Amino acid sequence: MRSIRDVCILIFVLLFSFSTMSLAEVEKGASKTFKLEAKPVDMTVSADGKYTFILAEGGNILIYDSTGALKDTLKVSESVVSIGTSPKGDSLLLADSKANTLEVLNISFVVDIDISGLPFKGPADAPVVVAVFSDYQ
Repeated sequence: MRSIRDVCILIFVLLFSFSTMSLAEVEKGASKTFKLEAKPVDMTVSADGKYTFILAEGGNILIYDSTGALKDTLKVSESVVSIGTSPKGDSLLLADSKANTLEVLNISFVVDIDISGLPFKGPADAPVVVAVFSDYQ
Protein backbone atom coordinates (compact mmCIF):
# COMPACT_ATOMS: atom_id res chain seq x y z
CA MET A 1 0.00 0.00 0.00
CA ARG A 2 2.83 2.35 0.85
CA SER A 3 4.53 1.76 -2.53
CA ILE A 4 1.33 2.68 -4.43
CA ARG A 5 1.07 5.87 -2.39
CA ASP A 6 4.76 6.70 -3.06
CA VAL A 7 4.30 6.13 -6.80
CA CYS A 8 1.18 8.36 -6.83
CA ILE A 9 3.04 11.12 -4.99
CA LEU A 10 5.98 10.84 -7.40
CA ILE A 11 3.69 11.09 -10.43
CA PHE A 12 1.84 14.02 -8.86
CA VAL A 13 5.13 15.88 -8.17
CA LEU A 14 6.45 15.19 -11.68
CA LEU A 15 3.26 16.40 -13.32
CA PHE A 16 3.24 19.69 -11.42
CA SER A 17 6.98 20.32 -11.78
CA PHE A 18 6.86 19.98 -15.58
CA SER A 19 3.54 21.78 -16.01
CA THR A 20 5.12 25.11 -14.93
CA MET A 21 7.58 24.97 -17.81
CA SER A 22 6.39 26.89 -20.85
CA LEU A 23 7.70 26.90 -24.35
CA ALA A 24 8.79 30.11 -26.03
CA GLU A 25 6.42 31.41 -28.62
CA VAL A 26 7.50 32.88 -31.93
CA GLU A 27 5.39 35.44 -33.67
CA LYS A 28 5.70 36.11 -37.36
CA GLY A 29 5.79 39.80 -38.21
CA ALA A 30 5.74 41.70 -41.46
CA SER A 31 8.29 40.52 -43.99
CA LYS A 32 9.79 41.82 -47.21
CA THR A 33 10.47 39.93 -50.40
CA PHE A 34 13.17 41.14 -52.75
CA LYS A 35 12.98 40.22 -56.43
CA LEU A 36 16.52 39.23 -57.43
CA GLU A 37 18.08 39.62 -60.85
CA ALA A 38 19.78 36.20 -60.70
CA LYS A 39 19.68 32.96 -58.73
CA PRO A 40 21.22 33.51 -55.26
CA VAL A 41 24.15 31.37 -54.13
CA ASP A 42 25.00 32.94 -50.74
CA MET A 43 24.31 36.13 -48.81
CA THR A 44 25.55 38.24 -45.91
CA VAL A 45 24.58 41.46 -44.17
CA SER A 46 26.83 44.43 -43.40
CA ALA A 47 27.94 44.92 -39.78
CA ASP A 48 25.62 47.91 -39.34
CA GLY A 49 22.68 46.14 -41.01
CA LYS A 50 22.29 48.79 -43.72
CA TYR A 51 23.25 46.61 -46.68
CA THR A 52 22.60 43.05 -47.83
CA PHE A 53 25.17 41.46 -50.14
CA ILE A 54 23.87 38.62 -52.30
CA LEU A 55 26.25 36.42 -54.26
CA ALA A 56 24.35 35.44 -57.41
CA GLU A 57 25.11 32.90 -60.11
CA GLY A 58 27.45 34.19 -62.76
CA GLY A 59 29.82 35.90 -60.32
CA ASN A 60 27.74 38.95 -59.43
CA ILE A 61 27.36 40.49 -55.99
CA LEU A 62 24.08 42.36 -55.70
CA ILE A 63 24.08 45.08 -53.04
CA TYR A 64 20.68 46.01 -51.59
CA ASP A 65 19.97 48.68 -48.98
CA SER A 66 17.56 48.21 -46.08
CA THR A 67 14.60 49.43 -48.17
CA GLY A 68 15.19 46.73 -50.78
CA ALA A 69 16.57 49.03 -53.45
CA LEU A 70 19.43 47.67 -55.56
CA LYS A 71 22.36 50.03 -54.92
CA ASP A 72 25.09 48.42 -57.04
CA THR A 73 26.39 45.23 -58.63
CA LEU A 74 29.98 44.01 -58.35
CA LYS A 75 31.50 41.48 -60.74
CA VAL A 76 33.65 38.74 -59.17
CA SER A 77 34.94 35.34 -60.30
CA GLU A 78 32.22 32.86 -61.28
CA SER A 79 33.86 30.23 -59.04
CA VAL A 80 33.19 32.21 -55.84
CA VAL A 81 30.88 30.00 -53.76
CA SER A 82 30.63 31.83 -50.44
CA ILE A 83 30.52 35.41 -49.20
CA GLY A 84 30.96 37.02 -45.79
CA THR A 85 31.71 40.37 -44.20
CA SER A 86 34.57 41.45 -41.97
CA PRO A 87 33.79 42.38 -38.35
CA LYS A 88 34.25 46.10 -39.12
CA GLY A 89 32.09 45.81 -42.24
CA ASP A 90 34.64 47.39 -44.56
CA SER A 91 35.54 44.19 -46.43
CA LEU A 92 33.81 41.34 -48.21
CA LEU A 93 35.28 37.86 -47.82
CA LEU A 94 34.98 35.76 -50.98
CA ALA A 95 35.72 32.02 -50.99
CA ASP A 96 36.76 30.76 -54.43
CA SER A 97 36.40 26.98 -54.83
CA LYS A 98 38.24 26.72 -58.15
CA ALA A 99 41.34 28.71 -57.14
CA ASN A 100 41.23 27.54 -53.48
CA THR A 101 41.51 31.14 -52.29
CA LEU A 102 39.86 33.52 -49.88
CA GLU A 103 39.78 37.02 -51.33
CA VAL A 104 39.37 40.05 -49.07
CA LEU A 105 37.65 42.74 -51.10
CA ASN A 106 37.76 46.22 -49.51
CA ILE A 107 34.56 48.18 -50.04
CA SER A 108 33.50 51.75 -49.41
CA PHE A 109 30.29 53.54 -50.27
CA VAL A 110 30.14 56.84 -52.15
CA VAL A 111 27.55 59.14 -50.59
CA ASP A 112 26.08 62.19 -52.29
CA ILE A 113 25.72 65.15 -49.91
CA ASP A 114 23.18 67.79 -50.87
CA ILE A 115 24.78 71.21 -50.34
CA SER A 116 22.34 73.25 -52.39
CA GLY A 117 21.69 76.59 -50.77
CA LEU A 118 24.70 76.35 -48.44
CA PRO A 119 27.62 78.81 -48.53
CA PHE A 120 30.83 77.59 -50.18
CA LYS A 121 34.25 78.75 -51.27
CA GLY A 122 35.57 77.88 -54.73
CA PRO A 123 33.86 76.47 -57.81
CA ALA A 124 30.37 75.12 -57.15
CA ASP A 125 30.99 71.95 -59.19
CA ALA A 126 34.40 71.09 -57.65
CA PRO A 127 34.66 67.44 -56.52
CA VAL A 128 35.04 66.94 -52.78
CA VAL A 129 36.60 63.96 -51.03
CA VAL A 130 35.93 63.40 -47.34
CA ALA A 131 38.61 61.25 -45.69
CA VAL A 132 37.75 59.57 -42.41
CA PHE A 133 40.69 58.55 -40.24
CA SER A 134 38.89 56.14 -37.92
CA ASP A 135 42.00 54.33 -36.67
CA TYR A 136 43.17 57.28 -34.52
CA GLN A 137 42.14 57.25 -30.88
